[in-house]
Amino acid sequence: MSSDMIASEELKINSGWESLSMYQFGTHVAKHYFCKSCGIYPFHETMRKPGFYRVNLACIDNINLDSLEVETFNGKAL
Repeated sequence: MSSDMIASEELKINSGWESLSMYQFGTHVAKHYFCKSCGIYPFHETMRKPGFYRVNLACIDNINLDSLEVETFNGKAL
């Protein structure tokens, strides 16, 4: 497993799925979830590895985002 993905059995949703809206495009494999109330993007199931998720770290309790080492990627400059 890639360190930037979480297996479905490791992903715990504290509020109900009814609070989320799902969007799919293209192949309809990836599933992008959004909060119905505020529109924040908390996580998505990946297209490349179904059953695994990428998560918005700002949506996880007890994570200090300022303490994380961040690598900036400039895709525009490629």
